[in-house]
Amino acid sequence: MYKSVITTLILLAGYALSAQHKDDSSAAKPLTGYVDMHCHPRGDLAYGTQLFYGAPYGDISVALGSCKEDHSKNILRAQLAKQTETLNSAAWKDSKEGYPNFVTWPSWCSTLHQQMWVDWIERAHKEGGLNIMCALAVSNHCIGSAAKCTGPLDDEQVMLNLIQGIKDLVASTSFMEIALTPQDVRRIVASGKLAVILGSEMDNIGNFYSPQDNYKANFNPTPSNEQIKAELDKLWDLGLRYIFPVHLMNTVFGGTALGMSTLNVANKFTTGVEFIPEQVNTKETGIAFHLEHPGVGLNAVAKAFMPLLLPKNVNPGKKSNYTVWDTLPGYGHRNSIGLTERGKFAINYMMKKGFLIDIDHMSDKMCNAVLDMAVANDYPVNSGHNGPRGNAGAEGGRTLKQYAQLKQLGGMAGLGHGANASDFVKTYHTVAQIMGNTHMAIGTDVGGFSALPQRDTSIHLIYDNTFTRCQTGTRSWDINTDGVAHYGLWPDYIRSWTLAGMPAQEMQTFMSSAEQFTEMWEKCERRKGEVK
Repeated sequence: MYKSVITTLILLAGYALSAQHKDDSSAAKPLTGYVDMHCHPRGDLAYGTQLFYGAPYGDISVALGSCKEDHSKNILRAQLAKQTETLNSAAWKDSKEGYPNFVTWPSWCSTLHQQMWVDWIERAHKEGGLNIMCALAVSNHCIGSAAKCTGPLDDEQVMLNLIQGIKDLVASTSFMEIALTPQDVRRIVASGKLAVILGSEMDNIGNFYSPQDNYKANFNPTPSNEQIKAELDKLWDLGLRYIFPVHLMNTVFGGTALGMSTLNVANKFTTGVEFIPEQVNTKETGIAFHLEHPGVGLNAVAKAFMPLLLPKNVNPGKKSNYTVWDTLPGYGHRNSIGLTERGKFAINYMMKKGFLIDIDHMSDKMCNAVLDMAVANDYPVNSGHNGPRGNAGAEGGRTLKQYAQLKQLGGMAGLGHGANASDFVKTYHTVAQIMGNTHMAIGTDVGGFSALPQRDTSIHLIYDNTFTRCQTGTRSWDINTDGVAHYGLWPDYIRSWTLAGMPAQEMQTFMSSAEQFTEMWEKCERRKGEVK
């Protein structure tokens, strides 16, 4: 995700292939280890290629060297990067130098520097039990445009670059292999390797949108069903298996979950129109979020800079560009857009192809409609990096009924990592009770403009000759002081859960998620031929 960058933009401008296989695999030794259902290792190829810094492999002195060229050369981009990084920690100060000292980055609070260096991925695999990783393409046209980046910006080309980039990363190693089928997963993991599944969390597949910056590329905001089918076929042929029909913007398939007012700017940039919310009773839905005008809080300097960053009709500094929405006491806002007719066709075709579908980021209405389709077809879907909505949240959080449907279908619930180990353990326990302590994994969102877990001051992890600190170059990291600074510290974070009170039964469930994920995929393969 990249919610923090949109916020900064506002602030700156201040189971198997057949029943026979199921019978065969059921006698096989179950897979061990866990699944990361959500990560982004190639941010360096997204957002116009100059906002997110650092490649995940290659000559480390180049791949993770100084970020000065990207983060200092353009004044507007430099300020955007600076303000984005300081959102999560006011103490952030970018030394720019990178390898070998890594004085300021990677850091738990840094969202614009590479945190998935290949050695760190290998440590997560060999020391932490990571055996399946969903590596997702993600980018945002609006952010790249506002940052004045010169690389490709349109979603279609960026997605193609990202998919190839992930393939190149995997091919550069001996411990990873791309899985195209659940049989591949079983073979790869059984051989001691990390199975990588290609996926997309792009805002608009197939360039099915109409950006407001007059960018020179082919866009189609009103695709036919045949064009949608052709695009999904193309992605499947490229090896993509995990898919988000919706990300943070409304799409031709349906509405996004409202949860941050500043995202209204990116939505208008992408679609030409603003979000249109509807009021719902907070007590009945758990939705308390209020959609505000995205220009709230802009000072005079920010308003002056805004025309340099965004098209005139998207500028949040102009009050008339966005509606001021009211709500009754005890009510919140959710997206009025649910699953569209094009969306129904796309979801149905995704099931027929055998895609692994993630319902995260869908509006409440779209999510419920997709779950109804999944239940009608007994086809598993997933919520890969989320948590419970609670009593006063936004529509993107999962409800008890939604979790019950995921459980019924055999889908996976991947949890967001939480602020620290103790927070994750509490959330895991809550969801484990709902899911029957099964089919639960994690969605780390590393590389997706999301801060990672901070240090947990209530516990202390011991490093010794059986478990040593991660070191790269001249820098070593200690989770007790550094938090989860990068992907290589997930083994440290997982060890911390026991210290934070995670029962052995719940840890066993987590460390069985590779098997449960594979069973979910095998069921998708069995059911795809029966989808109506």
